[in-house]
Amino acid sequence: MYRFLYFILFFGCAQVTSLNLQKHQFGKIPTKIVWIQIAGLSEEHLALLKYSYPNTSVKTQFEEALCIGKTWEYTLFDLRPSARQGFMSQLTGKKNVNGTCEDYMQKPIWSYLTKRGYKAGIFETENSSKDSLLAANECKEDNGFLDKTYFWKMSSRIPKKAELFHVGEETQYKVNEVYYDRSCKSGECFSTITNNIEKTFTGFSKNNKNFIYLVRDFKFNNLINKNNIKAAKLHLTQLDKTVSYFRKFAQRNDDFMLLITSSAVKNVSFPRQGKEWQTYEKSGRYVQNKKSQLISPLFVYGARAENFCGIYDQSQILARVFSGAKQQGLEFTILNPFNE
Repeated sequence: MYRFLYFILFFGCAQVTSLNLQKHQFGKIPTKIVWIQIAGLSEEHLALLKYSYPNTSVKTQFEEALCIGKTWEYTLFDLRPSARQGFMSQLTGKKNVNGTCEDYMQKPIWSYLTKRGYKAGIFETENSSKDSLLAANECKEDNGFLDKTYFWKMSSRIPKKAELFHVGEETQYKVNEVYYDRSCKSGECFSTITNNIEKTFTGFSKNNKNFIYLVRDFKFNNLINKNNIKAAKLHLTQLDKTVSYFRKFAQRNDDFMLLITSSAVKNVSFPRQGKEWQTYEKSGRYVQNKKSQLISPLFVYGARAENFCGIYDQSQILARVFSGAKQQGLEFTILNPFNE
């Protein structure tokens, strides 16, 4: 009897909790949040990277996620919303988004956090003006959607008096300011998204204990839609490097969450193998763009990763960032955005 009790006590105390066969501390509240939104990304797209490695035992950084979930795409107005609408639903926790200026009347995740002393940064890769969150500034219904944010943008369309940033320069970033990538002035951006994100994130997060840093990417989806597989693969490689950078950050900080979401995923028909696959990567002629899927993937690393396993509406992502097991006292006690 005593031996049995000793066994229970010893191994009960020595147990190391894990998630997806990786060491993980459950119930940790994330005070450092990086959220990457990649339009059109599906799990199968990772084959572009996976099958170019020396052997299949090598994993992409996306495969190293602690938890992989799935989210339903629909809103109150559309069964297959655009990526822009889907991302808005994710950021606000609302289903009533329709792609108009009324969407910017909603409160995004950073509006709750900045009230509690969090810093909020937004980085956008090259996208259309309608897909950019800067479209909020053109709306009378804006309601301060981007208030108290730091904003960086890669775009060849740079306003004349715009503030600029560059990977080779030290810049003191100011809140409520938009910074454009200087390397894009010639019409083509020469700095990589990986270098730009690392540069801006380092300056933004330095000396900030609590923050949210949002990355929005529509370029991968645009390249897939154009059947430019070679360029899409190169871009996905950059995104994978970005995930690797933040994943290492998560491993050093137990209060750090890395969240990657997608929206408006397109079906892609991959070739069988061999020469067909080589032709596919060069020309993209095997790609078949159809209607967007009804469900999209989600990848998460670090604090509170356990909240995101399963299938749920994309509008519920925000609640899962803030929510914990109340019976164990693990809820995000500093705020409850759904009671405001």
